[in-house]
Amino acid sequence: MSAPRYCIVRARPDQFEAIREVERAAELEFPIAELPLALRGALLTSDEQLAEALRADLLWCALDSAGGVLGFAIAQWLGRDLHLDEIDVRPEHQQRGIGSALIAALRGHAEAHGAVRITLTTFRAPPWNQPWYERLGFVAFAESEIPAPLREIYEDEIAHGLARERRVAMALDLRW
Repeated sequence: MSAPRYCIVRARPDQFEAIREVERAAELEFPIAELPLALRGALLTSDEQLAEALRADLLWCALDSAGGVLGFAIAQWLGRDLHLDEIDVRPEHQQRGIGSALIAALRGHAEAHGAVRITLTTFRAPPWNQPWYERLGFVAFAESEIPAPLREIYEDEIAHGLARERRVAMALDLRW
């Protein structure tokens, strides 16, 4: 097996527009049933959000050998949990281990800082979405068991137009 043709690094401010380009491309991979047309482009991460994550040391990029952004992950702390706000990989570079490498970088950071778990919210479908997180060790919460800080994010997504029955909250327990 050949060496990966990408590296995972901490993002820089001059990569913000490239990150949003990755977001735009990745959202097109989701069917209209998951991400309605009215929400496409409306949920892009702002410069302020990216800058805040950068200051908190919670923004990673996957770069190709020329320094182009292939993917990114952005997170925030929810108490002792590190919450993955978003992870995206350019569609033409998916299924090459980039997303898993971004999760590994996030996990390394979480473990180094004493996180209890990594949490996220995502779409139950398409079939490649939730199962991918499950293969990485994430487990879905029953809706009644979603912890309060994560529930706030989950409910906010629903209030912004994402269908409750299509969303799931998950966690990767780091204590095992």
